[in-house]
Amino acid sequence: MKGIQNLLFDLDGTLVDSRDTISASLSYALDQVGLPSGVDERIDTVIGTSLLDIFCNEYEMDQAQAEIAIDHYREHYDELRQAGTHIYPDIECVLQHLRKAGFRLYIATVKPTAIAEKVLEDMQLREHFDGVAGSSMGHERRDKSSIIAHALNKYELDPIRSMMIGDRGQDIAGAQDNGLRSMAVSYGFGSMEELQAAGPDHIAGRATDIATILAPA
Repeated sequence: MKGIQNLLFDLDGTLVDSRDTISASLSYALDQVGLPSGVDERIDTVIGTSLLDIFCNEYEMDQAQAEIAIDHYREHYDELRQAGTHIYPDIECVLQHLRKAGFRLYIATVKPTAIAEKVLEDMQLREHFDGVAGSSMGHERRDKSSIIAHALNKYELDPIRSMMIGDRGQDIAGAQDNGLRSMAVSYGFGSMEELQAAGPDHIAGRATDIATILAPA
């Protein structure tokens, strides 16, 4: 695609289907703090949101309770080592194709950077990316707009030559806030209604559509 050099990818719901891993970790954390652990009915709507906001807004915890729940979540998530997480079909071929086409690839995710790095290593995807930008381990940088801004600054990327690719409205809004073009993927956790309302420049229904739009053969 003319003018685009840098591609920022969301992680959960864009590269990997982590629904089962995240659901199990949330259930474990809620159980540990004495709350009902059923999360299946709302899991798709909360993936991509920071843990602090999930526990405070969805489960009405105060910050002290949320911090304890976050510790339990991360403990269990680490123990699972991506059990239940799967790479979406064709993603690896798409990433290889984009790199061969000359794009530089980055991760921009609400996961803390160190955890995102571990996920990529565990799923054998890290080699495809020039850099990883996530949230801070504290809560200072946790919304998508600030994470994208952090990625641009950390890797000295020109927003005019960059595109954000993600599965939630917040990915598209974060791109718009930072002057990037955007592509929504509809196979992830965000509904088509949510994605269309966000107004992305492109919508990819399948992973292979990402390559078709950006670097047609």
